Amino acid sequence: MEYQYLENKNKQSLFIKFSGDCDMYSAREFLNEVIAKINEAYYSIHLDFSDVIYLDSSGVGAIIRIIKHSKEKKIDLKFRGISGTPRRVLKMSNILTLISEES
Repeated sequence: MEYQYLENKNKQSLFIKFSGDCDMYSAREFLNEVIAKINEAYYSIHLDFSDVIYLDSSGVGAIIRIIKHSKEKKIDLKFRGISGTPRRVLKMSNILTLISEES
């Protein structure tokens, strides 16, 4: 996966755009990358999945752990652009209902 970052001026919000696949080969890196950003104490983190093409169970597991960690740290976590295969996988695994989506 590739990452692009955009933070607001006073470092309260961070936007991360992902591209590529979130699978058994990249899920650990994805998890570690987002957890590190959560630990930097942003008020909110927005994850853009509009360029994520594929998601497997490893990616789903990473998303679950990210959601849990953000709740523990009281970080507002938002997702956007989940479509195609990633959306179907999250829906089939009943995780889509746990995700806060923005348009």
